Amino acid sequence: MNNRNTIKILLAVLCFVAAGIVFSCMTRNPGNKTAVTEAASEAETESTSLEEPGETLLRVCVHVCGSVSVPGVYYLDEGSRIHEAVALAGGLTEDAAGDAINLAEVVTDGEKIYIPSRKDVAEGFTEETSDKAADGRININTASREELKTLPGIGDLKAEAIIAYREEFGDFASVEDIKNVSGIKDGSYERIKDFIKV
Repeated sequence: MNNRNTIKILLAVLCFVAAGIVFSCMTRNPGNKTAVTEAASEAETESTSLEEPGETLLRVCVHVCGSVSVPGVYYLDEGSRIHEAVALAGGLTEDAAGDAINLAEVVTDGEKIYIPSRKDVAEGFTEETSDKAADGRININTASREELKTLPGIGDLKAEAIIAYREEFGDFASVEDIKNVSGIKDGSYERIKDFIKV
């Protein structure tokens, strides 16, 4: 009888110890899991915040021509100014009339930025007559010699011929009328027709 009581007491003690061990493990593990989860969440948040600036960065494309050292197409960050586009194009040339346009103006995607020469200004160039905005085409009725020279295949002689024709016969009624100018035949017209307007 005494042996049975002793065995029962030992079993009870063992059960109590085992229950304590199980309870202790259950208490510690959830806490560890929660701490790991929170740490992972914080790391993910920091990673996301570091990536966001790069994802929101946008670029614009502009055509810089006229009195700049290296005319061409350039890409800038959105919100950039005209003076930054001019800097990418090698800066103003010696004959540039930089004061004739607003160099602090914000550029827009697809914009044509024409930098006039001092001669252009003397001939009546203003920002309003420039075709740097709108659809990017050259108005052959108002364009200066330098603007006309930005057209494919149009050099000094053909530009001068276009201006002389305007002075003698008045404005062109249509873009096709430019073929009436000496030296501008069907081949030349096909190259420039998509870049001109009246």
